[in-house]
Formats: sequence, structure tokens, C-alpha cells
Amino acid sequence: MLKTVALLMLATALPLAIIPTEANAKDLSQMNWDEIVAQAKEEGQVNWFHWYFQDRFREQVKAFEAEYGIKVTIPDGDGKANMDKMLAERSRPQGDIDAISLGGSALQTFKAEELLYGPLKPVLPDGTRLRYSIEGTDNKGYAPAFWGNQTGIAYNPARISVAELPHTLDEFVAFMKQNPGELGFNTENGGSGPAFIESVARAMVKDIDYTQGASAPDKIAKLAPAWTWFKDHRDGYIITASNADSVTRLNGGEFKLIAAWEDQIAGLQRKGEISNDIKMYIPSFGMPGGGNVVAIPANAKHKAAALVLINWLTSAKTQTEFAKSFGIAPQHPDADSSVGLIPAADRAFSTVWAAKPFGDDIKKAFISRVLQN
Repeated sequence: MLKTVALLMLATALPLAIIPTEANAKDLSQMNWDEIVAQAKEEGQVNWFHWYFQDRFREQVKAFEAEYGIKVTIPDGDGKANMDKMLAERSRPQGDIDAISLGGSALQTFKAEELLYGPLKPVLPDGTRLRYSIEGTDNKGYAPAFWGNQTGIAYNPARISVAELPHTLDEFVAFMKQNPGELGFNTENGGSGPAFIESVARAMVKDIDYTQGASAPDKIAKLAPAWTWFKDHRDGYIITASNADSVTRLNGGEFKLIAAWEDQIAGLQRKGEISNDIKMYIPSFGMPGGGNVVAIPANAKHKAAALVLINWLTSAKTQTEFAKSFGIAPQHPDADSSVGLIPAADRAFSTVWAAKPFGDDIKKAFISRVLQN
């Protein structure tokens, strides 16, 4: 649900300045991990600019503070404001940001080597085991993933049994014929519905390279079989107003199935706003997952403390805890993914979002060629 924050950055922007902190960066790169931890404790603090669930993360990092004696400050602010601040401070010898959370695809908008410290992959103890390619973007080891969000199908077991769940396109057709209007998904105000639309298109039209973001009329035209599928079964599904609307109507019993975000469902359950009985799965034709990464600006004042925080955030223990607390898809290979809403075996069906702008055009084409045609 927590989508990549839109970053309005012009491709013609002035080159980013090389930050004059090379001596400090070199010193850290020559330290072993125990020396880095000692340096981090000496620094004593880290400013983590993180844009969502700030209050809940302030509680989560208390465990880190207790373990290392390093104070973590998470300021208020949204993702775009955080990114704008990092850009505005890029020419300063030292900026205010020590660690920054970014959407996985945000690193398409700038050159990591010009703005970030790193790469972190050879420095972090588990660096080679972490994930650096997310949402179709390989950040070359500068920013490990610490938050995975997965789309899938949510269902109400009070209205449909596990044995009745559709997993293939043919099974979804059969479900819609037998249960008209009992499948809901959105096209606007959230990405869960567009994820389902994209997944059906990818399952039906395989001769497109969805990793290439370039879009063109002839490329969009190839998706015609998917639009025919949706039009042929138009009575079988209902378009909702948003991610939240889909969840509310599932919880109220109107739908048997909806497209949904795992972390959204888990978060609402933990707040007691929807039934804990609601479950999720990923159909066998797959649905996309994405997530967020964490990085260190090149001019960060407390680089060692930021490294230790990132190591803690991406550790198997913390990732397992985040899966329990937030419903994320864990990003460390040793984390316990069974604690999430989606069965661990289903995660093999997770796919990468179609690259943009083509990915955005899939949704637009669905609206124009199915809903408005």
C-alpha cells in the first residue's frame, strides 16, 4: 500500500555536487564491523528521515537504542519533503540527514554514486545477502531494502473456503460466473487494483518485456486480449473507489474476494479496525510486490551510527518483528516469513511491477478500453 513517493526531479537538473567527506568515508570503509559499531556509539545519535508510521517506528527503534545506546530521531515530514531536503543540502559539508527511507524505484531519479554514501553492500555484515533490486530498480548496493509490500487477494473465510479460492485465470472466470459482483478491486486511490489488472495482463500477454518501461501505442495494443477478458466478464467484478473502500466492503461482507496490500490488511487488523479472520494469498499467475529501501546521504554527519541502524533494520530478527508488527514481506533471507498474512509458499508467486511509464499505461488502458468502452 505504501507506494513510492513521487519525486518531481527534472532529468536536466544540475549535476549533484561531490560531497567533500571522502576522508571520513574512506576511514569507515577501512574499519572492521566492531570498529564501526564503536565509532557509532561514539557518535551517539542518528537522524533517520522516514515518512510513514513515524510514531510506530519511534517505538520500534527503542530496542535499537537500548542495544547500542544510540539515540534515533525520526522527524515528522513526508517523503517528498525529505527528498527535497536531501537535495537542498547536497552541497553542504554536512547535512541533517543521516539515514533516509526511499521508495524502491526512487533511485531511478538520481545517480546513487553522486548523492549517497556507499555502496553499503561490502560494508554491512550481511550486505551480500540483502536485496538491492526492488520495483525494477537495481541501486547497485547503495540502499538495502528494509520494507517489502506485497499485493495479493484478500478473502473472508466466513464467506469462502480455502478450497474454493481461485488461483488460475480459468478459476477466476469460474468464480465470477458463480459469484457475480463478489470480486472487488479499485483503479484509483491505491495500487492493489492496478496490481490485479497488471497481473491478468501479464498472464495473458507474455510476448512483452515488462521490465522495459518504454511505452508506445503498438506496445499497448498488444494488451488487447487482456481487455477482452475483462470485458467478457464485466458482470463478475465491481470497481471500488480505493484500496480502503475494497477492504471496508470485504470486511462488511459485500465481497468474497478483493485485491489488497498485505501491509494494509495487517495494519488495520492490528488496530482492530477489521476482522482478524481476513486472510490473503497470491494467485498462481502472480501479483507484484515492491518496497522501500534505506540509504545514507554522502554528507551524513553520523555515518557509522547510520550504518549500524541500517544493519539492525535489515537484520533477520528485525525483519521478522516487522512482519509481525506491520505485515511486511521480510527482506532478509533468514527472517521468518511465515508470520505474515500471506503463506510463505505463496511468496514464490511474487512478481516485480512492470517498469514505468509502461506500467502506468496498463492501468490507463484498462480504464479507457474496458470501463469507458
